[in-house]
Formats: sequence, structure tokens, C-alpha cells
Amino acid sequence: MKHSHGAIGLLLALQLGAGWALAAPADAYQTELRRAAQMLQRRQWPQALRALEGMMKKYKDPAQVKEMAGHLIDCHLQMKAYGKALDEVTRRAALGKDDKDFASRLLLLRGDALRGLTKSAEAIAAYRQVAKDYTDYPDRGADALLRAADVYATDLKKGPEALAVLAEVEKTYAANLPRAAEAARRAAGVHETLTKDLVKAAALYQSLCTKYAAVHNEQTLHGYYTKAAGCLVAAKKLPEAQAVAAQGEKALKTDQYRVPLALQQPDLLIAQKKFALARAECDRIICTYPLNAGACQPAQAKVVEAWRAQSKFAEALGAARILYGAAGSQRDIQAAAHVVAQGFRSVDGNLSRANQFLAFQRFGTLGPDRKPNTADDLKVNHLVAAPLPPADPARDKRFQAAIAAQAKTHEGYRATGYLYIYWGRFKEGAQTFRMAFRSCPDAGVPQAAHELVLVGMKAYTGTFAGLDRVFEFISYGPKGKDGKQNIPDPFKGL
Repeated sequence: MKHSHGAIGLLLALQLGAGWALAAPADAYQTELRRAAQMLQRRQWPQALRALEGMMKKYKDPAQVKEMAGHLIDCHLQMKAYGKALDEVTRRAALGKDDKDFASRLLLLRGDALRGLTKSAEAIAAYRQVAKDYTDYPDRGADALLRAADVYATDLKKGPEALAVLAEVEKTYAANLPRAAEAARRAAGVHETLTKDLVKAAALYQSLCTKYAAVHNEQTLHGYYTKAAGCLVAAKKLPEAQAVAAQGEKALKTDQYRVPLALQQPDLLIAQKKFALARAECDRIICTYPLNAGACQPAQAKVVEAWRAQSKFAEALGAARILYGAAGSQRDIQAAAHVVAQGFRSVDGNLSRANQFLAFQRFGTLGPDRKPNTADDLKVNHLVAAPLPPADPARDKRFQAAIAAQAKTHEGYRATGYLYIYWGRFKEGAQTFRMAFRSCPDAGVPQAAHELVLVGMKAYTGTFAGLDRVFEFISYGPKGKDGKQNIPDPFKGL
């Protein structure tokens, strides 16, 4: 049995004196109570219980007794000594005769103890009595009904009854957004796990993102958007799931939370066999987040996936060529190389060009022995011969607009460079990354050089091999590090 003593509006707050009316206790009492509170905070329930029982024998002020009794009952509940907790509630009932706050708290605790004793009907009755008799304490009333709903849902597995109570909370305490939102959240969980009505669950998760958005931070909202979309996917409502993901991407402000929702949208379009729309959505993502490799590389990989799903293997290979060109980290380059090799295999029906591509990327024209004019020399870079996907006027227009929107600054040049590469305009991409290198501040030189070489020049030349010489040229000029070389200008013609 799961209990949430203290999950929402816990009346037995562990902080010293939280919620329990205090007289002005003596310093000795405060010192002992502080020690007991520290034990409670450390979940040292038996030690705290012994300390509180000892204090009960020493301190008799009614305000102090109420405070100690609250902590004592909490200890019993946490130790699952529900009978002792109920006895303590009954023993202290007289203290609530002229103290509605204390009386309502005791009644809530009575419900918790009865629930622990699996007396569900009596526990629900106690919780309902709190909401009915103590309307001056709406937070407590809402918490009591939330606990009643939890008894129905968790203990009794009665989904409709739980949903009725949660709807009551959301309606009765509509002005209390945190409690109303919690009721909606719990109702979504009941629909998801008990009634299996995933569409209703999704609607409630959406309400947490819209009606109750002010209650939650972005991380939590992202989670609810994801849950809503997931429920709709499970219910085979793919267009609706896509709409929720798009809504979440638009509503959230931080890329960390927007990007996963953005990337879910082409997946859902592919699942619906809307392949052209999926590719267009991937292009939109790239144009929206051009400097976010965590968005652009997965988006371009989905472009490849969409072509492959149509068995258009030549177009998939062309899209993989773009993926490889734009990859800038070791992990992304290795992953993209695998996708390119897969593309060659699918087009050819054999592994010959796939293996030759991988060898060329690693060793260049000299082959594995790195010596000229030997049997393992590699004469052809098959990647540069792979045609890019066919031109698409709508796609061209999207990339043109995205590029036009970039500022003539270092960051703007970086974004433009990536946009050109993902567009398939490798020469323009290399040229722009070179401009980014020229315009970067001193602190940005390592990154600018990295992007110029590993992205711009890799895409332009179609190979990873030989890029070390480009780095050397950038760092030391044509004479190289030792000052005795004659390194050809890798940027000639750009």
C-alpha cells in the first residue's frame, strides 16, 4: 500500500513548528524540539519517537502538546504503526475543541491512520468530513479530497470513483490553481493506468500545459506535453499527437525542451507515411535551430529515413552525404559515415563502394599503407559522385529565407554556414565558415577553426582524410609547423 503522508500540504511539516500554533516555549523545549525535528528530517523515526515521548512527559503547555502530538503521530504513520497513530489522534481530540485548525489537522491524520489500517471507507469518510466541516481551510479540504481520490485509485482500484472526486476538487477549488492542477494531473494518471482512456488522459495532460501552465516550470510542462503526445500515439491518434508536439514546441521557450518535441513531429509524419511532409518538417527544424547539432543532425538523419522508407535509395544516399558533411563531432561523424555506408549498400546491393568509402574517409588516396603507388591506393572518392536529392523549389525557398534572416556577425556566419551545408550548397558553406573564422573573436578561434575544417571543408571536399593538413595550414601557413613544407592552399577556389 502506498501512502503520501505529507505529499501535498503535509500538516506535519518537518520544519520546526510548521503549521502548529506555538506558545512562547522555554529555551529548553525549543532545543529539544529542534533535535527531534532534525531526527525527523533524517528519517530517524524511532529515535524521534523516543525523543518526543520523553518531551511529552516534561512539557504540558497546550500549544506545545499540540506541536509534539503532530510530530508524534507523523512518526507512527511513517513507521506504519497505524493503530498507535489512531490512538494518539483520539487521545488529543480534546485539544481541538476550541481550535478548528488543530481539529481539522487531526481529522486529516485520522484519515491517514484509517487508510493505513485498510479501513478505506472510514478513511474516505474522514477526508470528506475535513472538506465539509472546515471550509475555512480550503487548502486542507482540497488535500483531504485528493487523498480520498487516492484511496479510490490506488487502494481500491476504482477509477470512476476516483475521477469523480478529482473532478470535484478541480471544480470546487478552481481558484486554487496548484490544487486544481494536481487534481487534473492525478485524473490523467487514472485515465492512463486504470480506465485506459488514453484520449482523455491526453486531454488532461494538455490542460496542465494550457489551463494550468502558470503552475509549472518549463521542464514540467515539457514532460506533460510529452505525456499527452505519448498517450495519443498509444491511442493511434497520430495527427493529434503531432499537433500536441507542435503546440509544445511553440509554447516552450528553451531549446532544451523545444527540440525533442520538434523532432517528434517528423517521426509521427513518417509513421503516417507522409514522407514528403516529414522531410519538409526536418528542413523546418534545421532552419529553426541551425546552430543546434542536437536538433539538426537527428533531423537530417530522419530525412534519410524518410527516403529509405519509400525505397528511394539514391535519394537517401544523397541525404546521407549531407548528413556526413554537416557532422562536426567525432560521434556525429562516425554515425553519419555509417549511414552513408548503408546508403551505398542499399543503392548497389553489395558492400564494395560502402567499404571503399569508409577506407577513403580514413586513409585518403594513399590507402591503408599510407604509401603512394601501391596496390591498396584508393583512386576514387565515391562520396562526391553521389548525387544530392532532387531540387525542391519549396525547400530552396525555405533555406533562402533562413539564410537571409541571419545577421552579418560571427554567429550569423556560423548559422549561415550550417544552413548552406544542410541545403547541399557545400561550396557556399565552406566560404561562409571561412568568413566566420575571419570574423570570430580571439576566444572563438578554436571553435571557428573546427567548424571551418571539420564541417565546411569536409563537406566541400567530401572527405575526412587530409583535414589535418588544412588545420596545419590554418595554424602555420603554407610552410607548415616545421617551416620547411609547401602545403597547397586548401582554400584556393573558394
